[in-house]
Amino acid sequence: MAIGLTSCATGSGFNTGSPNQTLVGDVPNRLIQDGAIRVGVVLPLDTKYGKIVKNALELAVIDNKGAKILMIIENSSSIGPRAAARKVIAKGAEVILGPITGSAVRVVGVEANIVGIPVIAFSQDRTVAGNGVYLQTFLREKEIDAVVAYAASRGFTRFASLTPKSGFGSVIAAAFRSAAGRHGTLVAAGTYTRLRTDASKTQFIADVKGFAAQAKSANANALLLPEGPNVNKNIIKVLESAGYTASGVKFLGTSLWNKSTTRSIAKLSGGWFANADANRLNRFNSRYASLFGNTPTTERAALAYDALSLVATLGRNGTIGNRFTQQAITRAGGYGGVLGHYNYSAGGISNYALNVMQVGSGGFSTVGTAGVAGN
Repeated sequence: MAIGLTSCATGSGFNTGSPNQTLVGDVPNRLIQDGAIRVGVVLPLDTKYGKIVKNALELAVIDNKGAKILMIIENSSSIGPRAAARKVIAKGAEVILGPITGSAVRVVGVEANIVGIPVIAFSQDRTVAGNGVYLQTFLREKEIDAVVAYAASRGFTRFASLTPKSGFGSVIAAAFRSAAGRHGTLVAAGTYTRLRTDASKTQFIADVKGFAAQAKSANANALLLPEGPNVNKNIIKVLESAGYTASGVKFLGTSLWNKSTTRSIAKLSGGWFANADANRLNRFNSRYASLFGNTPTTERAALAYDALSLVATLGRNGTIGNRFTQQAITRAGGYGGVLGHYNYSAGGISNYALNVMQVGSGGFSTVGTAGVAGN
């Protein structure tokens, strides 16, 4: 599937006005044209995240004035990432955007490397970056380090974490353990079974209650809850039922807290989490929702928008064959993204400046800055 658009907005950032076209699925055939910049897109379009990223890419094409882009889209859900990569390469892609999972990125990277074209993917698996593969992403490890460092600077140094029993939870727990060791002391660490069945509910309650006793006994004064508000609401309920009042405890989180419902959880008021720029992200999400009817449930939408904008910028300034080189992608000046300024390290991971955000009943406020979220 090929989608071609000549953009209609101004500037390299996103247009806060309405575009001339409304996107509802595939772009109408009347807009398809042979683009000067051929961009391969490999995404699992049968999944929620794949569809969200595709929408964001389409929005970015519209909003980048002056770039004539042909998106060559293949659905890795139906044919697999290797076949999808080969198809977009055969159709002349100069660069590939996507996929999302680390395993798929690794496969696509191999195919792209054979013909010498770069891949800009949306995985958080830093092990797949490099050798022509770039990750447009926020690394949770950097979010964790930023919020832990900020907490320590404010006197909260007795750290505890409660993470899910999952791959995500393992990454977070390891990152938190490392950051806590650098900035203070890890005094308690628990894990919980995710809520899926009645049996898992029973285990979830037992897991959280067991952690409550551990954290209370250890006098933890900073407690990490890395998941979003739906999960955190249930955790807080169980903690309170176990008699854990969390008096004097500062709750810490990740960018998954960046949802309006976080503000409705009283215990999290005053809590901190690290995010590229929560207010910028919320503005982008509102723009996305105005076109597609719903708010994206992942920051990958904004990251995908920035990736396509990067391609448009380099495509306008370069010539076929040399506009997407490593030197071009990792240029010293970086890029102005919808989430703020960022650049790429030689290791292939995007570096976004992080802010530490505080939860309040009226919204999120910036209380500190914390470097970059890449290497």
